[in-house]
Amino acid sequence: EKIAENLYGNRIKPEEVFVSDGAKCDIARLQMMFGSKVVSAVQDPSYPVYVDTSVMMGQTGLMDQDKSQYNNIVYMKCDPSNNFFPDLKSLPRADVIYFCSPNNPTGATATREQLEELVAYANDKGAIIVFDAAYAPFIRNPDLPKSIFDIPGAETCAIEVNSFSKYAGFTGVRLG
Repeated sequence: EKIAENLYGNRIKPEEVFVSDGAKCDIARLQMMFGSKVVSAVQDPSYPVYVDTSVMMGQTGLMDQDKSQYNNIVYMKCDPSNNFFPDLKSLPRADVIYFCSPNNPTGATATREQLEELVAYANDKGAIIVFDAAYAPFIRNPDLPKSIFDIPGAETCAIEVNSFSKYAGFTGVRLG
């Protein structure tokens, strides 16, 4: 109840909170639930765990040696040329979209408008957003969302993964 209240301002219900041994483990568990037939999209660059655990779950298909990328993963370019936000209009179909804000490793934080666009896209396409908010405690600008659930419509398309280790300043400890 306190997590729903204190971290999410009661925007989610207490029964929608799952406390675990860490966000990294939860990402792998989610991938197991999604199965091996899904197409995943990841920010590029992004936290390596999304791709690494997809490989372990058999979701990636073969590696394209020329590109150093897996065939069944959609790599969403996120760099200064696009303000670190993917061009969703040109995105091929993906079942699951892994999105980290603030991004690891770039630190780029999605704006409210960008997350609204992401949520609208996911709802329109029937995709699931796995929103990694592990670095949300570092957001200091009150205009930037700390949670995907700050965005209307996210409750129908998103799962948020978070971590207590960043709040505690103890990165790497399994406090999910």
